[in-house]
Amino acid sequence: MSNLNQQTNMTKALFLDRDGTLNEDYDFVHTKEQWTWCKGAVETIRWAKENNWKVIVVTNQSGVSRGLFSLEKVHELHEWVNKELEKESAHVDEWCIAHWHPNFHEGLEQDLLEYRKPGLRYYQEMIKKYNLDTSQCVVMGDKPSDLKPGLALGMRAFYIHSRFHEKNDQKWLNENNFQPYKNIGEVLEILKQTEID
Repeated sequence: MSNLNQQTNMTKALFLDRDGTLNEDYDFVHTKEQWTWCKGAVETIRWAKENNWKVIVVTNQSGVSRGLFSLEKVHELHEWVNKELEKESAHVDEWCIAHWHPNFHEGLEQDLLEYRKPGLRYYQEMIKKYNLDTSQCVVMGDKPSDLKPGLALGMRAFYIHSRFHEKNDQKWLNENNFQPYKNIGEVLEILKQTEID
């Protein structure tokens, strides 16, 4: 197969953080009653699917390793979210859940921590699975750890403002020229313009 054909067959993807980007972050959200959509989240996912993007959510969920809730509860929540999205002609293609934490990892394989953001493991696996062109992929999140994997792999990155803004590494954000967007909906308008261009 020629390089041209390989390029033609490659796919775009939207890599999204969950808490603080898709839904309001109330700390350890794990039930539908705790879920509140961030402005523009549903519209962004629908637009991505309408334009043949894969939608991949990568989320650190240390509440599981802390014993606050089970991994099954996280899966149940994500199934509910996709059912809600289906009502809007949208869906998330992959939920990548990093439920490990270095402080609660005794007796487990150290390699598992590579799945936790800012580790690259989940991103690399999704790139391979879907034959993604990383130069055509976008990553969004409300913390530097959400953005670093995408940047390392050549993706466009967008920083979403959340209640954690003041706690984030401002020096790193400034060095990488990140200006916060109010919500994911603001980024959608930029993506739409990019597609037109």
